[in-house]
Amino acid sequence: MTVSRTASFGLLAFLVFIPGFFATDAGAAQPSSGFNNRSSGEDENFDGIQGEIEQVITPEYRQRGMRVERMSDRNLRVLMPSEVMFAVDSADISRDFAPTLRQVARIMSNRPRMRARIIGHTDSDGSDSHNMDLSLRRAESVADFLDGQGVERRRLRTEGRGEQEPIASNANPQGRQQNRRVELILIRPQRGDRARRNQP
Repeated sequence: MTVSRTASFGLLAFLVFIPGFFATDAGAAQPSSGFNNRSSGEDENFDGIQGEIEQVITPEYRQRGMRVERMSDRNLRVLMPSEVMFAVDSADISRDFAPTLRQVARIMSNRPRMRARIIGHTDSDGSDSHNMDLSLRRAESVADFLDGQGVERRRLRTEGRGEQEPIASNANPQGRQQNRRVELILIRPQRGDRARRNQP
């Protein structure tokens, strides 16, 4: 009887030290909150943003230079000509362009981990200080509009570059028109980025 009890105790002790012997099913033991799954899906869906933005660019705006392009770092750049966004020397979003920008805001709102840089540019007409101020005010105006459409302001960074970064010659009207623009840089979510949940 003593031998039998000793053997049983030894067997039990052996089983206890076998890794995972008393563990529950791994699939049931680690319930998912769903947050990481959403983040993974958002990363996968980033590539689809370019097509979504292409769809909201009207033929008129496309003809006047609005476009979306993939950058070397895999982020996306949306070029928005100032002519379709603002009146001359103004930083107020035009009523006609508002619906297009509203659609861009919707695309961003659906991806809460995505951040953006908004950079204003001008041509070389006017003083350096005036152009720098105007370009920043236009970038801020775009950020304020997106914020008003539900894109949290903390996700947006604004810059004014004035006439410092032309993409065409300022020696002719066509080139100056191309240089007057706002660039919206949509930044691909990085591993570890987390969306902040809205507080009630």
